[in-house]
Amino acid sequence: MEQSQLSPSTYNHAAEVIKTAILQGQYEALKGENRIQLAVYFGIGKYVSQNSRKEKWGSSALAVISERLRKILPGLRGFSAESLKKMRQFYESWTMLESEATVAVQNGYENNSVIAITEFDENEIDIYHGMSVPNTTDFPATEFLTVPFTHHSRILSKAKTLSERYYYIRRCAHEHLSVDAVVQLMKEDAFHTQQSIPNNFSKTMMNAKGARKAVMMFKDEYALDFINVEEIGERDSEDIDERVVEQQRA
Repeated sequence: MEQSQLSPSTYNHAAEVIKTAILQGQYEALKGENRIQLAVYFGIGKYVSQNSRKEKWGSSALAVISERLRKILPGLRGFSAESLKKMRQFYESWTMLESEATVAVQNGYENNSVIAITEFDENEIDIYHGMSVPNTTDFPATEFLTVPFTHHSRILSKAKTLSERYYYIRRCAHEHLSVDAVVQLMKEDAFHTQQSIPNNFSKTMMNAKGARKAVMMFKDEYALDFINVEEIGERDSEDIDERVVEQQRA
C-alpha cells in the first residue's frame, strides 16, 4: 500500500519538536554537570587556600603547579595560575558551604546530598564530600548550583555582601544571563535599585528559543575547558597493545 506524501511543513514541524526536546535535554544535562564542576572547583579552591595561605607553598607555586598540570594532562585548559586563584576565591567566599550545620540539597542520590562533609586531608581533594549546600529559605540552593563558574567568579569580584550575591545569582539563573549581561547589571547597581526578577525559573518546560539561550549561557569558558581535553592522563601500554591487535584483526 502506497503511503501518502506529507507536506514539507509536517516534517519541519517534527524536526522542530525534536530539536526542542534535544535542547531541553542538553540544558538539564548541563545543570547536572555544573553541580559537579562547582564541587570540583570548591575542593580545589580549598586545597589551594589551605596550602597557599599558610605559607606551605612559595609565591610562585600556582604558576609552577599550573604548568605541571598542563604537562601531565595534555590538552588541559582552564587551570592557569589565575584560574586557580579564582577557585581559591570561590572557596574562601563560600566557606559557609562546608559548615557541618548545613543540610545538603537533594541531587538525585540516595543519601539526598550534593556534597557532604569530611575532615580536611592535605593529601587529597574530596570532590564528593567537600561541599554542602544549605537547604534554607534564604539561600538560593537550586540557583547556586545552576549558575556556571564564570558567572560566580564575576559576581564574587563585585558583590561583597551575601544579599548582593544571592540577588545576582538568582538573576543569572532565572533569566539565563550571559556573563556580559550580569556584569552590566552589576555596573548599573541593579541590586540597590532592586530591579524585579522574572518569576519563570520554576517552569518545567521552556520553548526552543529559551532552551537554546539557557544552553548557550552554560557553555562558558570554564564549562568547555572542564571537559574538553585531548587526552586525560596516560594510557596503559596494555590498552594500546590491545587496540593495535584489534586494528590488525579488522
